[in-house]
Amino acid sequence: MMDNAIEMTNQIPPIAMIFAAGRGRRMQPLSDVLPKPALPVPGGPVVSWGLRLVARSGIRTAVLNSWWLANTMENTAAEAMPKNLALRFSREEQLMETAGGLALARDRGLLGTDGPVLVVNGDGVLNLELQDLFQRHRETNDLVTLGLLPHLGPERWSRVTLDRNGLVSAILPRGLPAPGEIPLLYPGVMVISREAIETLETTPSGVASALWAPARAQQRLGGVLVSGHWREVGTPADYLDHVMALLGDRTDLHPSAHVGHKAVLKHALIGPGVSIEQDAVIGQSIVSHGAVIGAGARILRSIVLGNVRISPGETLTDEVRSG
Repeated sequence: MMDNAIEMTNQIPPIAMIFAAGRGRRMQPLSDVLPKPALPVPGGPVVSWGLRLVARSGIRTAVLNSWWLANTMENTAAEAMPKNLALRFSREEQLMETAGGLALARDRGLLGTDGPVLVVNGDGVLNLELQDLFQRHRETNDLVTLGLLPHLGPERWSRVTLDRNGLVSAILPRGLPAPGEIPLLYPGVMVISREAIETLETTPSGVASALWAPARAQQRLGGVLVSGHWREVGTPADYLDHVMALLGDRTDLHPSAHVGHKAVLKHALIGPGVSIEQDAVIGQSIVSHGAVIGAGARILRSIVLGNVRISPGETLTDEVRSG
């Protein structure tokens, strides 16, 4: 039993890095108020899913990068941090992208000096089992190993294909798969070797050019199927749809929210600092971060975020209000 525990520990990367620095332009205007990973979903902010994934996988130290609305992002992550995870921050003066962000964290001594690093995109809702990913990386010569899922929608997201040895044979744009192709989806989780991390330059650079392309050129970009759930939170419409799916038929009410007499809440996410006045009706909607809903207002299939006041009696249907 002890030998098995030691072997399992040796498979786990000693540290993880969660990426949460981006501007989130597709999420505007909501991302003008909160960084996308800080948006509320049932159970905590979006980034809490990545934090819990890291902790549940057995990793005890994580680094989170920040740039856009950095104070808000760091405070949100700190509040959502699992108790068994130590969290450090790497604040960027300019957006460094994935490879550049890794290099900067490395230069700051935040990634340690030994072993691979688990990388997790902080802007997705994900619940994955990563032991097969860790094992593949440990047992092969991969510079980078991608965690992959069966594809959910090739028309929406790019596709990855693997050869019989588990090496990435193609990274393809979104579109219908070719006959015989088995398209796989990259949900933003990978393990990067120390060798690859040490080669990165501390300049803004993306993962495809600085990490994946060199690894593929050496036939050392691997991939493995993992099990679990992933959902992109890319646009306000995506965000609302997924929050509704997570809620099911229930309403999630933050303890700091005030709900007035005879207000009706149905299938709604009500976040911190919200005030809902009497007789208001909120259905299939997200209302959070200090929004005020006036008496008798009706909010249907909408998002109201931040310093926004909806006038008494006003009706919002399929709208986004933020401030």
